[in-house]
Amino acid sequence: MKPISQHIHGKLFTGDGRAALLLLKHQPQTKNEHSLYLRFAFVLQGSKTLLFPAFVLDDWGSEIRSQAIYQWVRDFGDQFPRAEIFGFDADGRQVQRFMRELELTSRLVVMAFRQKSGEMRAGISVEAILLPDAQTQEPVQIKRPSHWKRPLSAANVSWWHVNPDLTGWHFSAP
Repeated sequence: MKPISQHIHGKLFTGDGRAALLLLKHQPQTKNEHSLYLRFAFVLQGSKTLLFPAFVLDDWGSEIRSQAIYQWVRDFGDQFPRAEIFGFDADGRQVQRFMRELELTSRLVVMAFRQKSGEMRAGISVEAILLPDAQTQEPVQIKRPSHWKRPLSAANVSWWHVNPDLTGWHFSAP
């Protein structure tokens, strides 16, 4: 069992325990020196406990795998409270939970990994996604892109347009 991840090209800017991701390509076809892997976690109700999914087993025994899980949970999570979701907690331990335990209205927590098979503890929590825009001289906060699919469109991050030549990020930005 492996957690679901999304291959992207980007650059991570970290400081003071926080991280921003300059997203160069959100659906690259090849791996290169800018390859990163994003994992998206559901939050358990009444807590800050994270669940990084691997697959869902619905009430009839059908498996839902891949990034399709995130759309399936959005569309059918309320209808299948007994569906089981298998995955990992933030420490990398395998977990199994019922769909009714998830906070279905929460945005997804995003962790970035330098390797696809990276241990959960190696993940870097992403708080901001920076989109390159050559017309932008100063960072400008924007609404999340509505045309992107889940899970990226449901990430619990702030979204920014930044100059593509950006060399660092400071969270003191407006």
